Amino acid sequence: MGIQRNFRPGQGDIALVRRAQRSLALAGEYRQLSQILGRDSFQAVAGTLTEKYLPRSVAKDLVLADLAHEIYLHWLLLAPIAGQAQGYWRPWWSPGAVLSWARVHVHRYRKTYLGRIRLDWDTAELDTGAQSFRILDEHFLASLANILPQTHVQTLRGQLARYALGGLVWRSQAGQALEWARASRSGLMWWENEILFLARKPFEIGAIAWVDLRDRAADILEWQVRVRDEKLTAVMRPEALSRLKSSITRTLESDGQPHFKMNQINAAIAGFHHWGKYAFDARRQAIELEPWIWRRVKRGIIQVQPNLKSSYFNLKNAKWDTALRYGRVSYLLDRGVTDDQWLQIWNPRR
Repeated sequence: MGIQRNFRPGQGDIALVRRAQRSLALAGEYRQLSQILGRDSFQAVAGTLTEKYLPRSVAKDLVLADLAHEIYLHWLLLAPIAGQAQGYWRPWWSPGAVLSWARVHVHRYRKTYLGRIRLDWDTAELDTGAQSFRILDEHFLASLANILPQTHVQTLRGQLARYALGGLVWRSQAGQALEWARASRSGLMWWENEILFLARKPFEIGAIAWVDLRDRAADILEWQVRVRDEKLTAVMRPEALSRLKSSITRTLESDGQPHFKMNQINAAIAGFHHWGKYAFDARRQAIELEPWIWRRVKRGIIQVQPNLKSSYFNLKNAKWDTALRYGRVSYLLDRGVTDDQWLQIWNPRR
């Protein structure tokens, strides 16, 4: 495999990569990115990230590990460049940043019209974004072109590729949307799959689909949002509830050992809570759902192995995080961010 494992912590490779990222963020154009790809520090850190977030693929020497290493290598260079885009929900921001954005525009500015533009990865191309960022290294762009097909895969590596390339691929569309938002004084937030607007009234520019949240609910990521009595309400989407129940049922019906089943069920509940904890109204859903989960876990696992009760992820005791959350634009460049915090930036499971 091409993954390097001679990782040096502390003042070693991470320090070298972070210093290079600060320089990239301040550069006006980029002619030698392909040379940076070959640096030992970037190769080693890309390998470390692959081992950290895809340990099974690395342990089994799977092709996926090599693909992930290549994507991480390019993402380490692209992140400080693409981070210049405004309104971007960066992969290292929590889901709370999205709901906080919506709450501020609804509560403070009475913006109840939600507009959205879907971003179709089947139409994604690199040239326009590369020109906007003045990426002039043809060898680097050619290597990005080899990664682009991975964005169509609906798996973890596809998500990783979309994180790496999203800020570059959609630079032109996001820039145009920002101009529309400024002209109409609307809110803007976008990520790898769509662009969102929040406005006091819809504006007929571009292919924007509008809905008045006072009249109809809309799905955003894992939530269903609506405006009632001038307040934003957000609950988990019915699909999220169904996925959680189906996952628990399949796990309990499987032939795995009790501790393995408990780990899988806890992971499914934690995934639900990861999104739900930022939506105050989702807490009621969780409390109502908890007895359904517990009855099945008790019958299928605890009665077989009682000592696993203490490890159960109980939604009734889970913490909710409904304070306003604002993503840090300078997270990559902030010297106050520790190396451990910096490593969390590259988690492909947002």
